[in-house]
Amino acid sequence: MASSSSKQETSMQIATGESLQIKGRTVKLEEWQLTVQVENPVDFLSLAHHVCDLRTYINSQDLDGHFKMLNGPSCENLVKYFWVRAEIYDKHVARLEEHEKLLIDPSLERKTREQLGLKPFTCTKIRSNIMGIPVTITEETIAKACRREAEGSFEENLDSKTSMLEQNVHNITL
Repeated sequence: MASSSSKQETSMQIATGESLQIKGRTVKLEEWQLTVQVENPVDFLSLAHHVCDLRTYINSQDLDGHFKMLNGPSCENLVKYFWVRAEIYDKHVARLEEHEKLLIDPSLERKTREQLGLKPFTCTKIRSNIMGIPVTITEETIAKACRREAEGSFEENLDSKTSMLEQNVHNITL
């Protein structure tokens, strides 16, 4: 079966009135070509035996729940299905959506996203679906799964020659 990177979508209604979307592939890989690493647990007992006891550090940062989650069960087929249909929705894609609307109807110039009939852009997302059900992963989703606060900062277009330490010092002094 040939795969396609074109965005083929089919919608259908279900009994609850929600719309299911069957998305096309976003990569030229088949599910069977992906390898999902489902088990690579951190063996804290073995590490402690070899004089590298990380349990106190993990517990002091309240990350023990996160490691329990990482060592939990995985559904490989669902993970593969999700990733071959995943797409990144970021500022750039949001601007392209707006530009597309303006190409269709130039009278919409200077309108808000809502007035253009688009949802407001709130954050970068990984969007896909599983069995027609839309699934979105955001920074907030990952933080919630790790039982952590979604905090910190992200800076785009940093000079690769500048060290992280210099960037952190620069951010603190401003």
